[in-house]
Amino acid sequence: MVNSFLKDGGFLKIMFYLVMLLVIFNYSFKNVSALGVTPGRTTFDFEPGKEVEAGFEVINSEHEKMEIVVLVQGELNASISVSEVSFKMKESEERKRLVYKFKMPSSLSPGGHTAEVVVLKLPEKSPKSEAFIGSAVGVATQIQINVPYPGKYAEASLNVIGPDDGKITFVIPIVSLGDLDIVRARGTIDIYTSLNEKIETLQTNEVSILSKERKEIVAEWDVNGVNPGGYKAVATVIYDEETLNLEKEFSIGNRILELIQAEVNDFLLGEIAKFELLVENKWSEPILGAFAQMQIFNNQGGVLADFKSQTYDVGALEKKLFVAFWDTDGVKKGNYNSAVFLKYGSQETRTDLELKVKDSNIDIVGTGYVISKSSSKSGNSLTTILVTAIIVLVLINLLWFLVLRKKLKKNR
Repeated sequence: MVNSFLKDGGFLKIMFYLVMLLVIFNYSFKNVSALGVTPGRTTFDFEPGKEVEAGFEVINSEHEKMEIVVLVQGELNASISVSEVSFKMKESEERKRLVYKFKMPSSLSPGGHTAEVVVLKLPEKSPKSEAFIGSAVGVATQIQINVPYPGKYAEASLNVIGPDDGKITFVIPIVSLGDLDIVRARGTIDIYTSLNEKIETLQTNEVSILSKERKEIVAEWDVNGVNPGGYKAVATVIYDEETLNLEKEFSIGNRILELIQAEVNDFLLGEIAKFELLVENKWSEPILGAFAQMQIFNNQGGVLADFKSQTYDVGALEKKLFVAFWDTDGVKKGNYNSAVFLKYGSQETRTDLELKVKDSNIDIVGTGYVISKSSSKSGNSLTTILVTAIIVLVLINLLWFLVLRKKLKKNR
């Protein structure tokens, strides 16, 4: 079946289609990057019946020969006219300025109203026919009219900045969109943990905001001593007799697993070394599916061994023992550089260690300090023998004492 497909030219057809797709993609991408417009948006305050004139520029950043058409679309398109609806740009023309005019209607509903002036680059014509090559590419400049709400009306957003110098700053920009001024605007911000426990309440400053004006209210939170993790800010903005509710999730610190201690116990060179890695979760939420990967390097910097632990779930602010095994068959005594990678999700932390491999133990040294000193199998065996011998001697002495005591009683 595969042979017949190749004989019929199927492979060549697929390659041809792939090449054509690549050419079209490259051409379209080039067109998009070559055409631009500025400004991207112009905003006007609503005034019934007012005539408006504004300009914008078409940018030919790649200095290409272009044929352009200009269209108007959106809610207000019927009342907008453009100075030129079609034109050509030469390779030497980098910019062309256009002007649009429109007359605001006598009435519009409160809020934002938009229209777009779209600049469309036509595809090139084939030299052999009237067909077009490629696709049309367009960019737009937006026209927005803001109509004030009756009375007092505000819109706001919540921004979280930091931590910086041990503080998080909550910034709430407020825009007065009503036709009346706002006399007093302030905010209360409640901070919740990932378990929805409220741990802090903050108060912002107070401001007055004129109609169509934008001002900010701010609060700071000292996070020194606060556990790293995910949090949620719930803000209530109070302006005169009205309120707005805002929410924003944020994090303090990073999701970090840290290697606290490393040990190898009951070791003999040539057998399997059991590395016990004590890992601490510095995050106030569980980290799931974490594992340790250890690489040991030879004198030339090449990887001598590469092995991993199983995966572990580490609870919030918890310490857990990760276990990994190294088969030392064929390994010689000496000092080896190594690295422990703690991997979780898309993150990883690295700790460099030096291993001092001996016949019956492995000493593990970190950056300028001893992380652990392993105990050996022979050492443990000797200790066991000595303890056993002492216990036997004690029992023999006790038995001898009882026998001697019994004989003394008989003699009396």
